[in-house]
Amino acid sequence: MTLRLSDIMDLEYLLALDDQPGSRAAASKVAARDRDIFRQADGAKMTDNALVEAWLSYRRLLYFDQAGPKGYHRLPGQVFNHVFAWTARGMAFAGGLSGLALAYGFLAYHGVRPVNVALFFFVFVLVPAVFFLFFVAGLVIHPFRRSGPGPGMFFAVVSRVLFDMVPAMLQRVRMKIKADSSDPGPTRLDEGILFIRTKRREYQALFFWPLVMLVSLFALFFSAGALGGTLFRVTFSDVAFGWQSTLAATPSAVHDLVSLVSLPWAAWMPEFLAGPSPAQVEGTRIILKQGIAALATEHLTSWWPFLCMSMICYAVFPRLLIIGGAILGHRTALNGFDFYQPRFRRLIVRMKSPVMDIGLEENTAARHLQPEAKQTAGARGPVKDPSSEQTDANPHPALQPAEQDFSPATPAPIGTPAVVLAPGPAWDQTATDRVSDLLARQFFLDVRQVIYVDQDVDADALVLGPEVLDGADPVIFLQEVWQPPIRGILHYLVQLKQGVLQDKNLWVLLTQAPEEDSLGVADRDVDATVWQDCILTLGHPDMLVERIRP
Repeated sequence: MTLRLSDIMDLEYLLALDDQPGSRAAASKVAARDRDIFRQADGAKMTDNALVEAWLSYRRLLYFDQAGPKGYHRLPGQVFNHVFAWTARGMAFAGGLSGLALAYGFLAYHGVRPVNVALFFFVFVLVPAVFFLFFVAGLVIHPFRRSGPGPGMFFAVVSRVLFDMVPAMLQRVRMKIKADSSDPGPTRLDEGILFIRTKRREYQALFFWPLVMLVSLFALFFSAGALGGTLFRVTFSDVAFGWQSTLAATPSAVHDLVSLVSLPWAAWMPEFLAGPSPAQVEGTRIILKQGIAALATEHLTSWWPFLCMSMICYAVFPRLLIIGGAILGHRTALNGFDFYQPRFRRLIVRMKSPVMDIGLEENTAARHLQPEAKQTAGARGPVKDPSSEQTDANPHPALQPAEQDFSPATPAPIGTPAVVLAPGPAWDQTATDRVSDLLARQFFLDVRQVIYVDQDVDADALVLGPEVLDGADPVIFLQEVWQPPIRGILHYLVQLKQGVLQDKNLWVLLTQAPEEDSLGVADRDVDATVWQDCILTLGHPDMLVERIRP
């Protein structure tokens, strides 16, 4: 099963509700609920994507149940589906009505001057065909370009509207609210604006194709309406068609052009419907000083089958192809959506981890009685963690599960591989051992290596080679929470992410000072909130702020 766009929107919203539990008890309740979902869904036999789907289904039911009979029963995905459906109906109605009205008026004939075939062909056939060719050219050229998930010009328009104009309008609303409010602090609207801007790279492809569908739906019904208006005029009124040109265009040249255009249907349609004959083309040439009195009626009415078939072949049918391609492209974008990003990975970890107070650091010294367990490769080299070689089956006997049927406190020997970046010289081996153990218990991560970095991108890039990062994701940067996010640190993180960690998730792990007895950071720590806001403004969706829980 592939999640739809509305499912992803609901997933993001429900995850955001859980990201701010409000208290330690609420956080424990969220963890217990997610573990219960894991057990009921038999998650041990499911893939991570299937676990996310199971969690979403359960959370929707829980959300509606908590809302009650008089509560708000709309999730963002449902609102999007409702708006999209009505917008599609509106676009279809507007396109069909405008095409019908334009063609009906264009074919008005009062017995003096016939309808100009060339102008009609240009407006209702050539222009739609040219737009179709441009769109196809964009799709063909795109694989050779490096920007954007869709055709360049169309993609730029979508990106501009959704991720620039919409946040700008929200920002103006926010400024007005801020001017009328006595609270100058950040609001939900500020968070929404930042959310939209930081989701540009993730959601451009997902929103691009639905917008293509809407535009193509308007164009499809416009051409269909024009075709219907033409057939109505031809059926219930006397319409004369003719062609004229100041250029030296001969009837034979015009007939050759008509024959070329009618190739797609000429082989299987009767000759009198495929297009005008050479005699009919010559008999519908309009010369202003001669008028139309000498032209035969059967010649003047011979053009309408050709025009109708041209609209079907070069306007209606291409729009159907675009809509079909947009549906396929949208499904491809959904299939390629990255569910291994930090916020989804955090959910998987929460579901698989035991439900207990996993943040405690009792008996820290007892867990590290064997300093020889890790080998340090110099001041800035890798530190290998042979955690899989531990023989103590339960190094935390004091910890008891919240429910008897939960798994034991010790995490699985092999979790998700990770690499830790420790700024020296503050972090020594003892401190990084504590962090590795807490990461295993709190995030189900298997710290394969600890790399001591100098926070110099060029120098650290030499250490973070493929042999170090191979198979490891996320990469975790240790950051003492009391240190402010100065511009130099943020610049280093951005350069590191855009350089050697382009295809990796980067976690900024907030801790207390290494020499503290507890490395945990409180739920409502002011310094942690500052770090979260600063990282969010950087606009990298795969860069996440996490903290060691106390």
